[in-house]
This record gives sequence, C-alpha cells and structure tokens, in this order.
Amino acid sequence: MNQLTLSCPNCKTDIPASDINMANTLAKCQSCNTVFDFAPLLKRPSHKKQEILLPPGIDAYSTNYELDIEINWRKASGNLGFFLFFTLFWNGIVMIFVVTALLTGSFVMLAAISIHLLIGIGLLYYVLSVMLNTTYIIVNQREMSVEHRPLRSPFYPDRHIPSREVEQIFVEKYVASKTNGRPNYAFGVQGLLENKSKIKLVKGLKTSEQALYVEQEIESFLRIQDEPVDEEWKG
Repeated sequence: MNQLTLSCPNCKTDIPASDINMANTLAKCQSCNTVFDFAPLLKRPSHKKQEILLPPGIDAYSTNYELDIEINWRKASGNLGFFLFFTLFWNGIVMIFVVTALLTGSFVMLAAISIHLLIGIGLLYYVLSVMLNTTYIIVNQREMSVEHRPLRSPFYPDRHIPSREVEQIFVEKYVASKTNGRPNYAFGVQGLLENKSKIKLVKGLKTSEQALYVEQEIESFLRIQDEPVDEEWKG
C-alpha cells in the first residue's frame, strides 16, 4: 500500500503521500481542495494492455502540460489507388451526362442523374479529405479538443470536451463498407464521460493499433486507469 499513487478525480493533480489517509481511504487534493474516497480503486481489478508503439500515419508530441496527436489521413489510410480511380471514373461518366443535359436543355435528364451527381460529389469530397486532412487531438488538464483540417465535414464535427468529464477512452470496431457482401471493418475511438454518455472522437482508422495508440496516449496523459467498457473492441 505504500506504493499507492493517486491523482485527483477533479483536476488530475498527483496526490502526495502526506495527503493520503490509508486508514480511512480518504485523500485530499491541495490544488482544488477536493476530498475523495479511493477505496473503490483498491478493489478495482487491473486491466493492463500491451503497450502500442507509434503506428504509421500518426505523430504524437507530449509535454507536462499538453498532449498533441496528429493523424495524417493520407498516410494512415494506406493505398487509396482503387478508390481514387473509382471516384474519377464515376464522376467522369456522370459529367458526360451532365454536359449533355445542359447543352440540350434536357432538365429531365439532369433530374434523373441528380442522385448520381450527389454521390459523385460525396465520393470526391471524401477522397480529398483523406488526401488533404489532418486530425488534431489536443489534450490538456482543462480540455480535450478534436479538430479536422483543412476540410470539415458535418459527419465528423470538431469536439471540445472538458478533460475532467472524461472517465474512459475506448476503441470500437465497426463495418465501414461492404465488398461483394463481405464487410470491411474500421476502427474508431470514443470517450465515456462521467455522466455515462459516449462521444465519438475519431472514426475511419484502418488498423486496431492506430485506435489503441490514441486511446493509450490520452488515458496516459490524463492519468485515467484503463477499465473495460461494454461496447469496446476486445481484440
């Protein structure tokens, strides 16, 4: 028990041994004057995971005050050759019909291909966002922010979450698409907040190592003891 290390659940400051009462399982934080019972921590089973090394497409920079994680989607997504070819092919065919409809004044034809045109625009936006975008995850003791630049998407909004509200970070595995009826899986990172609500931080990672690394670094910086979450990917 002499080796017990605690951090304040409110402000995450380390608690010195002199402020830990082992007899009553109480501790006091001198930074914010929070008094808390750490008895549940003594009964909590360990949930250690293997350390994940820095995976391709991700850079991380950490100081005592801030953690910066950058996800370069072009590098993290691997080979986009086929998807790029399909997007250009699809839009090339659609544009032939669009030009024909405009030159002939056939608005009926233009309306008929409108759905295909919207799909082509969506495909092009996705390819450009993967090729150009970087996701920035910045964590300090005050806030955890997730921002996507330079292109934004309504499906991947920026996030700004008070760090003290984050209870756990966990990885999900989901079906991103299907090829010939077979699922193509991707990985995402979610946060479990103290009110038990969940918030999506990052989606679309190609490997479990990428997602697990993001989880590992955020939990380590915020001194969150990793615990199992019902919805998390168990590997």
